[in-house]
Amino acid sequence: MEYSLSKSEKKRRAKNLEELATELVDLSPQEIKKLPCEDFLKNEILTARDLKAGARKRQIKYLTKNLREMDPGPLFDFLTEKKGSHLQQRKEFHELENLRDNIINDAIAASRDAMAVQEELDRQWHSPALESAAELFPDLDLDAIRVSAWRYTRSRKAALSKEIFRLLKAAAERQRWQTQ
Repeated sequence: MEYSLSKSEKKRRAKNLEELATELVDLSPQEIKKLPCEDFLKNEILTARDLKAGARKRQIKYLTKNLREMDPGPLFDFLTEKKGSHLQQRKEFHELENLRDNIINDAIAASRDAMAVQEELDRQWHSPALESAAELFPDLDLDAIRVSAWRYTRSRKAALSKEIFRLLKAAAERQRWQTQ
């Protein structure tokens, strides 16, 4: 099942890329030369440094457009390493939120399918999003997430959605500590 991004998620990602472009423009020329990107983008960043007010904003919007067409991951990593940027953390937070939402959507779809054939939702319902989460985080407590998502389909309580997010975030943090 392919997931389309919500309008809100698209806006968050665009805002995140715009903040990335702003931080890149604020780097020193020496740091810009070390960026892991094409020379074209480095030159555009250097150009934006010299501009004022509205022209600078337009150039940052142009940089944001170019960032959408490439993988900004290495640039986020570069800023995190150089400046301790919070952009990477915010990006990871939104990715976990999106993963949680996809798991919940899978559970709701499975529940709807079960109701269509007048059955109860099986606690081992199929979820492509949950399989993706298991690949990302091998030590993830899949049973706890499945149960919380199953319970969410029945009650729609926000606390259960928050519980799924908490479990995903804990698994992400464990994995980060293991790789360091």
